[in-house]
Amino acid sequence: MKAIVDLKGKKAPREDGITGVIYQRVYKLFLTLTYNLYSECVRKGCFPKGWKKAKIIPITKPGKENVKDALKFRPISLKNVGGKVLEKLLINRIMHYIYSNKLLNTNQYGVTPKKSTTDATLAVKEYIEGRFRQGHITILVSLDVKGAFDAVMVAEHIAHLKGIQLPEKPI
Repeated sequence: MKAIVDLKGKKAPREDGITGVIYQRVYKLFLTLTYNLYSECVRKGCFPKGWKKAKIIPITKPGKENVKDALKFRPISLKNVGGKVLEKLLINRIMHYIYSNKLLNTNQYGVTPKKSTTDATLAVKEYIEGRFRQGHITILVSLDVKGAFDAVMVAEHIAHLKGIQLPEKPI
């Protein structure tokens, strides 16, 4: 599985103490068992509780070392390797389906390969310039959605994925 082969082995061990290198070695020894484990997780829609755990490490933001505010920290989440692999498999499966069925709007820039913040900014700039040349007035509204996914309703997303007929076949 590409998600396991692509693991960065030199990263710090997670909450469970298992590194990417250990996971890769186990995968090579127990190829079929590992494949079947992840296939069943995907097929049944289960995500083992132990894989959801993470070790949170607060890192001080540059230039904020002397500030006495909790906002001076940026949390780093060290996730268990098993969960990272399952997340990658699910994301790849969903993204493949979305792109294969052209379900993404062409104006989607976030979480879109080969489209950056710069591309989005240039698209807005070109749109505004075009409207100005046509003599139109343009208004831009920008929203800061920091923390927008902190309260995601998982059940609703699963229902939506079933609604767009995301196939349930194994990996």
